Amino acid sequence: MRVLFTTFEGGGHVPAPLLAAAALRDLGHDVLIVSDSCNAPAAEAKSLPFKSWRRAPDRGALGAASGGLSDWKTRWPPAVIRRICVDVATGPAAAYAQDTLEFAAEFEPDVIVSNELLFGVMMAAEKRGTPLALLTANLWCFPTREDVPPFGPGYTLAKSQSDLARDAVTRKLIRKFFDAGLPDLNVARAQVGLSPLLHTLDQLDVARRILIGASAAFDFDVAESSGRYAYCGPLFETPNWADGTAEMPDNGRPNVLISFGTTFQDQKSVLLRTMAAVETLPINVIVTLGPALADAKMPQIANVRVLAQASHDDIVPQCAAVICHGGHGTVLRPLKHGVPLVVMPMGRDHADNAARLEWLGAGVRLSERASSCQIKRALVQVLDDARYRENAQRFAKRLSDCDVSSRRAADWIASLVRTDQVLAA
Repeated sequence: MRVLFTTFEGGGHVPAPLLAAAALRDLGHDVLIVSDSCNAPAAEAKSLPFKSWRRAPDRGALGAASGGLSDWKTRWPPAVIRRICVDVATGPAAAYAQDTLEFAAEFEPDVIVSNELLFGVMMAAEKRGTPLALLTANLWCFPTREDVPPFGPGYTLAKSQSDLARDAVTRKLIRKFFDAGLPDLNVARAQVGLSPLLHTLDQLDVARRILIGASAAFDFDVAESSGRYAYCGPLFETPNWADGTAEMPDNGRPNVLISFGTTFQDQKSVLLRTMAAVETLPINVIVTLGPALADAKMPQIANVRVLAQASHDDIVPQCAAVICHGGHGTVLRPLKHGVPLVVMPMGRDHADNAARLEWLGAGVRLSERASSCQIKRALVQVLDDARYRENAQRFAKRLSDCDVSSRRAADWIASLVRTDQVLAA
């Protein structure tokens, strides 16, 4: 079997396809990764064949302010979705489609596996008639399901008829917001010889399987598989650039990690407020900046150690709590180790991850605009109340009982080819 994987530089978007591709390669299948050129080292570290985009946007640096998504510049939901459309989903759809058609002609894949935001890749699969799977690195972000709350607002699971009505109205609104990208999408479809669509999200219908790189237990404990949706468990690992290690002081004080992600979201202000919040507490703190803030100057605080990069897999098991923005990988790593969190959502999937964290009882959600006093109070609450750690440890046990995520994703992808062969027979 030959599998073409497509993604783009978006921080957590990249490890999921690399892990799935490596699992398929280890099973004897041929794979090819296509992404931005800055992701080549990550693919090479796994000895995976890699090519960068030709016409489509090709980011050369990790975490840059000018990177793949500019949604951080606004908080108004219609404007956020419009930026996602312009930046990735529909604005460059024609370029992504043309590139994918070329790569597919050269590689001749049996299956195409794509990031869920690359609508141009979906068009190429549709044009070729090649089975398509979408592989997410987090929760499903489109309003096409009714078993979980609509993505974006950070709603908790519906408990009443009014909650269900809220969810239904929100799904309709989000679908309408995405139609801002419909003109670009239909122009791109015409360029590759496809008929126009009535709504932007109709493009998702071409996907035969949607593989969610998250735990069903985390996503309000929904079914592992329903229709074309299937959970593969969290698909993340230590980035190849995060090669530093950090030993925490052995002074009997609790250790706390602060991290606000790898992609640029103008996070310096909230990071500075968080550092000020911990300055007077009897704790040891490590701050990891990541590529987005690697060159930023930070204040010197006695109980705070600032690192440009370090492995969270090494640091988190030593910690009593984590303060973060709420990115999927940054939340799931602590939970994997039974460590509770304080989460300050800044957009994207953050509010939805925070809602699930609160549902688990394994952390506290604050506004990204929270003051240093509010952050300090929330951290003390999480450190002093043992129930947060107990709930985090209970969820960690559930995660440890899951199948190996990358192998599960590989099996689902392979099943697409088997199904296609049966239908063709």
